[in-house]
Amino acid sequence: MNFNDYGRCMATYNSWQNGVLFDLCAQIGDEERRRDRNMFFGSIHNTLNHLLYIDLRILGILKTGQAGTYDARTIVADDFEDLREQRIAMDKEISAFVDATDHAWQDDYRELMGLDGVTRKLPRQLFLMQLFNHQTHHRSQITSELHKVGLDYGITDVPLTPDLPL
Repeated sequence: MNFNDYGRCMATYNSWQNGVLFDLCAQIGDEERRRDRNMFFGSIHNTLNHLLYIDLRILGILKTGQAGTYDARTIVADDFEDLREQRIAMDKEISAFVDATDHAWQDDYRELMGLDGVTRKLPRQLFLMQLFNHQTHHRSQITSELHKVGLDYGITDVPLTPDLPL
């Protein structure tokens, strides 16, 4: 599997997992989604917002090499249905990006100053990996909270992704 295949497989996986996640989150209602659960971003709703915000930033880096100033308090969508629609659109945009035939961005590097204050020169491919890793990380926080309210998240194994483009 080459890097382009990796990107397509992970985009398909993330779209599937995000669909499952939003379907389950819809079942618990707005009050439960917004309840402070002592998660890193407080609530499930805020964590879903954070995921979308970071995806917007990382996709910007992948497409242009640039991202605006980071603000951890950014709310992309306050309404759950709007957030779901934007999540679906973002997943389609990620898929379109990895399906594109121009992969010249893979040969490019980007300087990034981390929250630790250290500037690093990194291949842009790492940012695609980070996008997928970051989603998995925060989805697991949300699935843990869903489990606590009795909702079974189900399968999360990449090889079992429906319609995996191999």
